Amino acid sequence: MTSHTPPLSQSAIKKHLDKNSYETLSDILIHQTVASTNDELWQRQSNGKNSPAVCLSETQTAGRGRRGDQWLSPDSGNLYLSISWPFPAETALNGLTIAIGISLLNTLKLEGIKGLQLKWPNDILHKRQKLAGILVESRFGKQQNTVVGIGLNFELPTATQQQIQQATTSLQQLCTNVPCRNELAGKIINTMIETLQHFQSHGLHDFISQWSQYDALHNQTITLIDDSVHTDAIARGINDQGELRYQIGEEVHTLSNSRISIRFA
Repeated sequence: MTSHTPPLSQSAIKKHLDKNSYETLSDILIHQTVASTNDELWQRQSNGKNSPAVCLSETQTAGRGRRGDQWLSPDSGNLYLSISWPFPAETALNGLTIAIGISLLNTLKLEGIKGLQLKWPNDILHKRQKLAGILVESRFGKQQNTVVGIGLNFELPTATQQQIQQATTSLQQLCTNVPCRNELAGKIINTMIETLQHFQSHGLHDFISQWSQYDALHNQTITLIDDSVHTDAIARGINDQGELRYQIGEEVHTLSNSRISIRFA
């Protein structure tokens, strides 16, 4: 390890799982290095295992974010965590990223990490600096198999920060006492499973009301980037499907979770 963080430990994480999580999960897989934790769970599914499982790794060689962007994943004690979840085929997954984001933010808030916001659809920010990102991937079969990945910065080496094309932060920079990684991993797993179960039954509905208090883009001028086309607009919250509402002139449009990139203007 290049950090002073204790290594990921299945037994330590299990100590912090609640009864619901313990009974729901078939596997907790821990690796030193993988291409990506999401890919490990897709491989598990290809091997015929569709039950809920979690994968964590100390480092990723091909971590990725939304739109296939690279997620730099140094071996510095960060959290790279994914969970696979088999939804019934008819489940509408609109807004799942937002439900996961709000739940993750609430978990971090309980750890005393204040001032966090969500930048639609999948970034957790502190003062416009990225602390964590979420990647939701789905594939259809007899059921709708989904993998939710979370990358959370505990400690970012200067060299890594210089490689990232946007402002970043870490728990080490935000906290006087950085949370125990294995304990926080257990708490995040509990929250994710609870969120996935609730979303499966109720959709995004019960999370919508929390969006406005965490909305990093609220009434901000933003730039929508689609390949080489840049369009300025004003962010106007989200709708019931979790789509971004944005205003150009007098017209309000909506944007689903797509390949379009959003930046603060």
